[in-house]
Amino acid sequence: MIEALSAVEWAAYPYFPDKSLLFAKMDATIFSILAPFSPAFLIILLYTWVPELAVSFDNKFSKRLKTYFNWLAQSLSYLRHRIPSDSVHRFALTDRPRLLLGLAVVMAALLGLVPYRPELNPAMTPVGVDAHYYIDWANAMLQRSPEGAFSYALGSASFGSRPLLLIPIYLVVASGVVTTVRAVEFLPAVLGPLLVLSTFLFVREGQQSERLAGVASLFSAFSFNATVGMWAGSYANWLALAEAYLFLAFLLGFFRTASISKYVILAALSLGILLTYPWIWAMVLTIAAVFVVSVWRDARKTILVKPLLLLLAINIVVDAAKSLLFGGPVATQDVSSSLSTSSVSQSLGFWPNIISALFVYFDGLLGNAVLLGFSLIAMLYVRFRDKFERLLTSWIVIVSLLLPLYGGGGQARFLYVLPFPVVTTIGLLIVIRPIGNKTLHSNLALVLIFLLSANYALRAATNLVAAPF
Repeated sequence: MIEALSAVEWAAYPYFPDKSLLFAKMDATIFSILAPFSPAFLIILLYTWVPELAVSFDNKFSKRLKTYFNWLAQSLSYLRHRIPSDSVHRFALTDRPRLLLGLAVVMAALLGLVPYRPELNPAMTPVGVDAHYYIDWANAMLQRSPEGAFSYALGSASFGSRPLLLIPIYLVVASGVVTTVRAVEFLPAVLGPLLVLSTFLFVREGQQSERLAGVASLFSAFSFNATVGMWAGSYANWLALAEAYLFLAFLLGFFRTASISKYVILAALSLGILLTYPWIWAMVLTIAAVFVVSVWRDARKTILVKPLLLLLAINIVVDAAKSLLFGGPVATQDVSSSLSTSSVSQSLGFWPNIISALFVYFDGLLGNAVLLGFSLIAMLYVRFRDKFERLLTSWIVIVSLLLPLYGGGGQARFLYVLPFPVVTTIGLLIVIRPIGNKTLHSNLALVLIFLLSANYALRAATNLVAAPF
């Protein structure tokens, strides 16, 4: 009840009769009480693969480790056996997954418009740390001829790292539909639904379940990607992540049934990520490579190895051609400059860096213990045998290996690209799965977590332009 009334207060602010926002304050208090658990939850979910890997070896050390962690292994085994394969079908809220998807799309769009409600932001001042860069780049494109504008986006604007976002902004503004400022202000309302749709398709392809995908799409609408994306103005990151989910969805589909059409789409999506944000492009191709190599190692099937190598070659050629024709560094140079801040010595300050990443950078928006807690449970449950779970594990492992080499700011960037909406959904459905015929409590728990996530997102979006308390 508290969470529902809190969501109503946030949605109606500042017109709600009770100006004190009693229930919203209670929700914020709950959030702040749980927040200190976030660092521990994050570390465990990132490194749960380490003891599991150690136990998998057949040596004296692994046998001793199995003995020491036998109680944990038994607990996890007990947990897994109690999850029916059809448990997600017993949630009344998942009966119409496409309705959930539609609701998530609408909620994501509305959330993106919250900071630009006239009563909250009467001057319609752009929010987002990097928003002004996009306005400046788009204005610079408008001052050139169409050919010059495209050349500028591909070569000079941000070293040619995000033309696939800048060119659509330019085309919309050049058509006279909206001003540059308005086009940039509407980006969150467009990028949010795009991420929701791509998350839905990714989970549906990976789990072969629209029900699970529908739940994941709702969490995507209220995820770190939305809140941090609006706060930081990380629009290219946001779009590239949506493209990444689509790319990985088609990668899984290609693995199941290889076809030329799927491969063409894969190539187009990989180039799209490259032209949207090279840093995420490098991350996604690394994840794909680790996944493909692990599959090849187990099955010795080259169904994905050769196509992935060809895909990488295509991307390198296109990137080199873009650099030669329009100037600017190639993607590897851009990524290398981003990675240059890494240092082994940073691992000595790993704990304070984690604290900084969660509670200092991005205004502390990553310190959400609810989402991190359910994600932790998911990582305790997922197994490497399932291809979709193997892909998620590869994603987590890569980030966990890189994280100790960076300070708080670098860690925050890596955490932003983790698939939290997906693993949060898996963890949630593990915890609140219906037992026997008792589905009412499970459905109420699902609603409660949705409301907690909605309140978190609404509070974050509102605080960008107003500080009710």
